[in-house]
Amino acid sequence: MTVTLGPGAALAEPSAADRQTARTLLIEGRNKLEAGDAQGALADFRAAHAIMHVPTTGLDLARAQVALGQLVEARTTAYEVMTMPVARRESEAFAEARAAAAELSTVLDARIPSLRLRVLGAPEERIVARVDGEPVPREALGQPRKLNPGPHEIVVEAGGFVTDRREVTLKDAETAPVEVEVVLVPVRSSEVPVKGAPPAAPARSEERAPVPTWTWVAGGAGLVGLAASVGFAVDHAAARAKIERDCPSSMCDPREYDVERMQALRARWNWSLGLSVTLGVAGAAGVGAAVGGLVLRPQAKDERSALVPLVGPAVQGVAWTGVF
Repeated sequence: MTVTLGPGAALAEPSAADRQTARTLLIEGRNKLEAGDAQGALADFRAAHAIMHVPTTGLDLARAQVALGQLVEARTTAYEVMTMPVARRESEAFAEARAAAAELSTVLDARIPSLRLRVLGAPEERIVARVDGEPVPREALGQPRKLNPGPHEIVVEAGGFVTDRREVTLKDAETAPVEVEVVLVPVRSSEVPVKGAPPAAPARSEERAPVPTWTWVAGGAGLVGLAASVGFAVDHAAARAKIERDCPSSMCDPREYDVERMQALRARWNWSLGLSVTLGVAGAAGVGAAVGGLVLRPQAKDERSALVPLVGPAVQGVAWTGVF
């Protein structure tokens, strides 16, 4: 007696050791499936079915596949059990397994969803479509494709067109095919490589002229001026507080302040205020000129225009010179 494994393939009847191993695997697999470990049960049932390849092991394998949501694989396994040759003096358990597999197959036919993929915009002979990494024959495009419930990745490409990638989720027992329409977009001519031509250099943004030296000098001087302005402002505030405390209503106590000390305190008040304001304005002008030199410097190829600082006794600022 032989056990059929597939078209044209046959092996000798399993040995006693094989039978005992398969029986143990079935028992362990059924316990795991009952406990909720469908993945572990699948491994046990697959091993047992590989050893025995009989209707009972195939039915258990199909049930584990159903528990894992592998409805397409379970339908294939159930159909295999249904079509196994009936042996002489076959046990009643095998006949019952075939009947159960036929019933399971009918249930799965109603549960397995399908996907209908339509590809437009490109010649059919160029189209290469894949679902979950598996190629779809061009002749089958547009026909319902049976898939397991859950998410699926669709990739469609064609020479001269932009590759389209998308994901669709199919539901259990979704009776109508899920329609997915892909319209391929041609690649722009500038993006299509010419055969034998050197690779195009990556696009670069227009280069700007180097930062002029005066920009760094103006910026540094401006920052120093602002820092000094803050220092003199603090000193002015201290002098003002001292005068308000020691000389209310501009009247100083003659026992503590002689004429020379009073003049020195008032001079400190005046020059700290003046220097704070003057250095603040000059510092701000220097920083502003530096920022303008950085932002508004011309393109490297345009050397006829430039940003020039204006600093003098009566004016501080910048001027843009060039050809317009």
